[in-house]
Amino acid sequence: MKAPDGTAIDRTKEVILGDCGINWNDDGSFDFDGSGTQPDWDSQETATLAGQTVFFDEAGREWLESQLIPDDAEELPADQIKPWYIDRALRRVEIVNTVEALMVRVTGKKIAAKDCQALTRAITLLLDRSEPT
Repeated sequence: MKAPDGTAIDRTKEVILGDCGINWNDDGSFDFDGSGTQPDWDSQETATLAGQTVFFDEAGREWLESQLIPDDAEELPADQIKPWYIDRALRRVEIVNTVEALMVRVTGKKIAAKDCQALTRAITLLLDRSEPT
């Protein structure tokens, strides 16, 4: 597979959690202690955006799975290559995913299916109102 401009896709984007030592200040703030981040290699996951795997091309540019083209396909002209966020459906998926993840982080609970449907409708309405006609 290759990027729409013909550049070879050669890797995925990975997310690795880690921890870093800190020192507490008298005012309650903190500074990093200089020991550096210790990666937790067992936490490694392939990054996704709007439900799609994120890839890098040889030049280091990011592409979503739906943007890739087969090796034998004709490259797209530069003016036809659009960033993923131009695609309204992908933006909606990413916004819903972000809100769902925030809910889990804040409340510790997954959002209920009925609430997710309402959230998706609300986000669709907001996108409809915010996009130029």
